[in-house]
Amino acid sequence: TVGLNYSLDDDSGVFARVNQGSKMPFFDDFRDNFTAYSNGEDLIKEVEQYEFGYKFSRSDLNIYATAFFNEVKGDTFVRQPGTPAEILTNEAFGIELDFNYYSGDGFSINLNSTFQETEITESPNNQGNEAQRQPGWQVRITPSYEIEFNNGMYATIYGNISAVGDRYANNENTVTLDGYEKIDLGVVLNLSDEVQMQLSVSNLTDEKALTEGDPRDSLSSNGRYILPRSIDFSVSYQF
Repeated sequence: TVGLNYSLDDDSGVFARVNQGSKMPFFDDFRDNFTAYSNGEDLIKEVEQYEFGYKFSRSDLNIYATAFFNEVKGDTFVRQPGTPAEILTNEAFGIELDFNYYSGDGFSINLNSTFQETEITESPNNQGNEAQRQPGWQVRITPSYEIEFNNGMYATIYGNISAVGDRYANNENTVTLDGYEKIDLGVVLNLSDEVQMQLSVSNLTDEKALTEGDPRDSLSSNGRYILPRSIDFSVSYQF
């Protein structure tokens, strides 16, 4: 890793970073890709990443913007146990945005987002396609508000809004997973320094969506879904 940071003034600066590394194979790699290993594939993944960004930081406001490019050579994909492994090279470039604001009256908000383009640049059959399960964009907004009462109790009301764009379930790009939005809400009430109560609602609108499908069988009904609406209440006591 090689990095460079340059301060423009007391509150802002720019930075650049280059990462290069390798991921050695582990047991499952040898088990699933033994034929490829026997034919001379070392099963070592080579990773390169380049970043350039801007940062602004004050006591009430933080802004970070990072442009990135990464490449993974030697990525393996086995469609069914015992079938030959597909050796891939995946690339991605895009920008990450992170924003934090803290007001003086207890309100704060965080925004985190990623916009990217992905491509399979080397593949036996899927060169030029997008990488599976990688959305072109995703955004998460988290507001919160802290309230302090005259009797010493204090509470935090918070929410989380996340949105994910469409993405492909397989390397062939024949199955599309629709994007979705998910809303979570909650409140934490501190009755004292020892007693805390928390009420949280996950997936408030009961959104139905898949986070991933079955990349090995485009006709399969298998998939991982976001959990339906749920409500949790807890009480804790700290000695």
